[in-house]
Amino acid sequence: MDEAIFIIKRYEESLSRMVIPHTRMCIRYFFLFYLVSSLGCATYTDKTIQVTNSFLGLDYSQALKNLEESSLKDDHASQLLYNLEKSSILDKMGDYLESRNYLFKADRLVDQYFTESVSKTLLSFLINDSTQNYSGEDYEKILIHTMLALSFLSEKKYSSALVEAKKINTRLIEITQDYDQEYNGYSEDAFARFLAGMIYQVNGDYDDALIDFNKALEIYESSGYSEFYNGSVPKSLVTSLYSLALKRKRMKIVETLKDHYGVWLKDRPREFLFPDSSIIYVIHELGKIAQKRSADFFIHTSNGLLRFSFPILDKQKHYVYGRTGVQINNHFVDADNVADMNAIAYQSLEDRRGRLILKGTARIFVKHQIVQEIRETYGPLVGFAANILAVLTESADTRAWTLIPEAFYVSKLVLAPGTHKLEIFTNGKNPLKKTIVTKPGEVMIVRAS
Repeated sequence: MDEAIFIIKRYEESLSRMVIPHTRMCIRYFFLFYLVSSLGCATYTDKTIQVTNSFLGLDYSQALKNLEESSLKDDHASQLLYNLEKSSILDKMGDYLESRNYLFKADRLVDQYFTESVSKTLLSFLINDSTQNYSGEDYEKILIHTMLALSFLSEKKYSSALVEAKKINTRLIEITQDYDQEYNGYSEDAFARFLAGMIYQVNGDYDDALIDFNKALEIYESSGYSEFYNGSVPKSLVTSLYSLALKRKRMKIVETLKDHYGVWLKDRPREFLFPDSSIIYVIHELGKIAQKRSADFFIHTSNGLLRFSFPILDKQKHYVYGRTGVQINNHFVDADNVADMNAIAYQSLEDRRGRLILKGTARIFVKHQIVQEIRETYGPLVGFAANILAVLTESADTRAWTLIPEAFYVSKLVLAPGTHKLEIFTNGKNPLKKTIVTKPGEVMIVRAS
């Protein structure tokens, strides 16, 4: 509604010397009619604000109730988002099976929308992108498999978790294979490789774990990827790769790691010296991802007003999070940042900025031509009304999967086999207390959020 009022004022400024008061009053009535007869001025944030507030307030039952009562449920163009948001709420409620069912539905929709019908694409070209089925940002399509893997890990279903972790890089290849060769964005996922390596290690597939750990390190070290995580290369990854390289006698990897990370590796790792040691990886999920907003630009012309509207994400500074790690036996193990979803989301949107601008500019030109024809055929008043409608419908598509973490962290513990009482801290919140019983040589993955 505020958006429409703003546009009315813009019009009155531009038309004050061009039209009589009676015409301006007609324009006001036209706006009022449009607002009453549609929900066009409601952004995605407006539609889901109650869901978000309940979710952030940890009242997940109310968040689910709000989602079911929202317009999102019956909005055919936003069915992917309905499934994604619902999966996030059910996951927090501990209903992992049902949460995964909605993620699987979302994954099928991603495939279905890849071959979107020409008619709906045409509709989005003539009105705005919000009329088209939301097919997801690149990182959201990938995150479906990350969250599926984490869901399976919550129930210690390691084989199923591994299947999803391996799908992440397969999906990335599918998404980016047709991109321009200059594309240097989110084309690989280091956290996915790290996660797959952990799961291989749980299953005792040490050679496969070593391969994925080594690949994850290459990605973290690669030029430009530092934007996608906060801090140095994860120490937990380096020590895990070092230990497995020693165990499998991959001395070239050992020497390379010692050259680059000697400070961390001055002593041989405990899990190598004491093969009966247990390894526990704790995966932390922090915060909530930043939301898209619209950036609007208005141009006054002799034939009316033009509006350019594009979705943007403000480039987030790397946050300093609250205490994150694990307290055990009066010793605190700090967690490593392994994925900054805000940075990944920002880059994913920026990588398609050029395509959005080209499509938006073409659409505005077509609308402008239509308005000109209406004005010439039906007169200036109807022409003004058509121009208003063209401007009001030219709004950015700010839809996005909002109920997901803004960062992932990993803590690594190497312990003697036995019973251990852990206090798991995530972003300074009250600790999650867990009692863990480990067997000699066992590797475990614990999910904390």
